[in-house]
Amino acid sequence: MDFKSLHCFIEVVRLQSFSAAADKLHLTQPTVSKIILALEQQLGIPLLYKESGRKKRQVTPTPIGTQVYRHALNLLHERDLLLQDIHDYRQIKTGTLRIGISLLGSRLLTDAFFAFRQAWPGIELSFLEEGSLAIEKALRNNELDVGQLLAPVSGEFDSIPLCDYRLMVLMRRDALRHNHPLPLRSLQHEAFILFGENFSLNDMIQTACQQQGFAPNVVCRTSQWDLLANMVERHMGIALLPEYYTRTMNPEIFAAVPLTQPEIRWQLAMGWKKHQQPSPALRAWLDIVRSQFPMPST
Repeated sequence: MDFKSLHCFIEVVRLQSFSAAADKLHLTQPTVSKIILALEQQLGIPLLYKESGRKKRQVTPTPIGTQVYRHALNLLHERDLLLQDIHDYRQIKTGTLRIGISLLGSRLLTDAFFAFRQAWPGIELSFLEEGSLAIEKALRNNELDVGQLLAPVSGEFDSIPLCDYRLMVLMRRDALRHNHPLPLRSLQHEAFILFGENFSLNDMIQTACQQQGFAPNVVCRTSQWDLLANMVERHMGIALLPEYYTRTMNPEIFAAVPLTQPEIRWQLAMGWKKHQQPSPALRAWLDIVRSQFPMPST
């Protein structure tokens, strides 16, 4: 049983005529008769009464034929809805794009979100706002289509570079002794305000501290960079923030000097699973990202 046979049966019942159905479907009458006969044989039931006498060519469905007719109408309607959904999917008219957004990197994507919305208003953007470790896990579990990851990105993902900023030591202006870069080892007696556990940047900072021979004295963790800055303002400790954010802070309150020995870079990328066919919506989003974050010239 296929949709062509069901469509033919529906037209025969609707028009009550083999010849009229043949004309509507651009088929010959014998072809229509063969299709209906094959459908009856496949189902093992009579679908139509063939009227005699003057109404020889008029046909009506049997009781079970009437039920098949109703179900066939529903099946063809569902097929049409499915085909429309597939068309809309291909044309990027409907659907949802699931994006993992780093809590520290969301501001980078504002213009890209606006551009995507302008181009594809029918696509809903669904966000998972987490640290990059949680985003990476969600990508592996197919809970996201794409997400911000901290570089270097695992080989299981394809990616587009988004940014590359050095980490700065953020402190209160009145605590600044000089504007020279600060070696990480010189901070070993300071109180650190770090990010939440799901931030890969934490691992980089703590690993760098261990390599310098000390464990950082962590007094607080938060996933919000503005709250982190407020805590620095209240003399709770120092923070290591990307220069992208320290540039926006009030210089009368805060001071930010480069971290050195080692220098730690905040490099974000837009990543998605390798060897997995991207949806049309994902391809459109990646095109927007590439236009907003072009590769630097060499």
